Amino acid sequence: MRHLPQVECCTGKSGDSIRNLPRMSRQLYVQQFARRLEPKVPKNTATTIAGWIVDLNVEFVISRPRKSKLGDFRPPHQNKPARISVNADLNPYNFLITTVHEFAHLGCFLKHGRSVLPHGAEWKKIYVEMLRPFLTHSVFPESLASAVRTHISRPVASSCSCPVLSKALVRFDANPGQLLDELQPGEVFAFRDKLYRVIEKRRTRFLCHQLSDGRKFLISGRAKVQAETAAST
Repeated sequence: MRHLPQVECCTGKSGDSIRNLPRMSRQLYVQQFARRLEPKVPKNTATTIAGWIVDLNVEFVISRPRKSKLGDFRPPHQNKPARISVNADLNPYNFLITTVHEFAHLGCFLKHGRSVLPHGAEWKKIYVEMLRPFLTHSVFPESLASAVRTHISRPVASSCSCPVLSKALVRFDANPGQLLDELQPGEVFAFRDKLYRVIEKRRTRFLCHQLSDGRKFLISGRAKVQAETAAST
């Protein structure tokens, strides 16, 4: 028996989910899911994603924020459908790109099973093929579209791992803040409720001095920080 697709909105301790839906046409299923997705994604993209959910029989979860990842994919297992989750706190463009990223994992699994690397050439090909149509339909503002084009020319394992894309995406966050790689040596910033001073850049990370205890840490240049107006000693 075919599983019914689901959309779960797990933004709190208890989830709001669509379960045990009555039999409906594909069009009605897509409309139902698109309404749930519209607040989370750019204009005119919810129906496409809803179509993927229905046609590929996916349990799609809008998850509470996670610091360790933006989204994830679990393949079908023991008569359960594939499961994709995306963090609820992402801005609409980041939500869309992360959703495409995870659906590309599903596409890769359906085509190749477990025989290929998670972010290997096979996944990259599917990911680019799924993301490119959103560029041609002017979903992204031009300032972001340029970064997306750069990103898909050499796709990486996460939007966070692409400096050009991550810097462009953060501008559309509700609280954009600053990225660490925008600061200069000697500047002081707040990060996760502690104050640091930038010492020097080391490739993609920065050596920073924690002011409270003198310890030194390497922090990603793509970390979102709050610059302090006055240096502390």
